[in-house]
Amino acid sequence: MGYYEDEEETSKAINKEGYFNSGDIGYMDEEGYIFITGRSKNVIVTQNGKNIYPEEIEMFIDKIEEVKETMVYGKQPSSDSKKEEKELIITARVLPDYETIEQLHGNISKDEIYQIIWSKIKEVNKKLTSYKAVKSLEIKEGEFEKTSTMKIKRYKELSH
Repeated sequence: MGYYEDEEETSKAINKEGYFNSGDIGYMDEEGYIFITGRSKNVIVTQNGKNIYPEEIEMFIDKIEEVKETMVYGKQPSSDSKKEEKELIITARVLPDYETIEQLHGNISKDEIYQIIWSKIKEVNKKLTSYKAVKSLEIKEGEFEKTSTMKIKRYKELSH
């Protein structure tokens, strides 16, 4: 029926055919199973018009043992970059799993943690097409801010 007492949001979410547009992007396989691959609000559009869905890359990075959580986004290049380097930089903001790191590698420095995670992200990059490759890594200090459904509040993270 729509959003309770919110006609404006309802009109945005219900399309002409009367279907609810959730903002999820995905596909249906030959057996009729539906796979959600991302959210339309989170899509990163490259200078060449290619779409990158951060959730797809996050899924690979989250499989790295030393990583607790990840958020991938397109970072603006610094203002002192050359003109040809104005393309968004695909960046992974990672919260390390310090317990697992200590079990696997012992008590190591922040720089060593960065190097281990970065080397594993380079392995992930080999599974991705070149324009989706992660080019920058940021180590997150402290937990990500989350919604009540435990999803990372991207807009909050990107405003820091």
